[in-house]
Amino acid sequence: MDEAQTPRGKTRPGDPDLHWTEWALDRLREVVELDIRTMRATVREHEQILRGAEMPDYPLMQSRLARSVRLSLAMTERIRRDYLLRKQQRIASGEQERRRAKREQATEIAVKAIARPADPEDAERVRLLVREKLVEDEILDVQIDTLSPEEFVREVSRRIGLPPDPSWLPPGCIDEAVTVDAVAETAESAEAWPRLEDESVAGRLMPAPSKPDSS
Repeated sequence: MDEAQTPRGKTRPGDPDLHWTEWALDRLREVVELDIRTMRATVREHEQILRGAEMPDYPLMQSRLARSVRLSLAMTERIRRDYLLRKQQRIASGEQERRRAKREQATEIAVKAIARPADPEDAERVRLLVREKLVEDEILDVQIDTLSPEEFVREVSRRIGLPPDPSWLPPGCIDEAVTVDAVAETAESAEAWPRLEDESVAGRLMPAPSKPDSS
């Protein structure tokens, strides 16, 4: 793989067209390089202290580590090749452009619902977070086709940890939307939307019963 495609200084993929696998492989290579340097320093230190049977079998340990890393790299490369093949097929059929337009539309809906209107920088920050989640999370990307705009906003808010503006959501969804950390990750089907009002009422705590009058 050509490592030049992903600059070393870039820590996170922010553009949907960048392949997150390149970023992950770069991080893995950095970890391996650091581990090798640490292992060599440890070997030199132990050689000065330990002798004979007390010495760990460093060549065997390094061989096992190298084999595990090679398998991880090979598996990631295969996943990347399959991803690029699927992408080429989508481009040939025109699906790629349709998906990109729909993804941008969903991103802007989420930005309008979550970002603070008075802060332009907050809108850009939320936009980058949503785009990044759509790149990293294939399930969320697929949910663009299966969820309504309100449901999609709620799912995005859960993933990025930012609650949407309660005034944007329809009645009955406010209580559920603002508790982004307390709600499970599983998405609801679009057919469940007519029952959201009942579900929100059922999820509320009932007031404590009044004490009986003992007089």
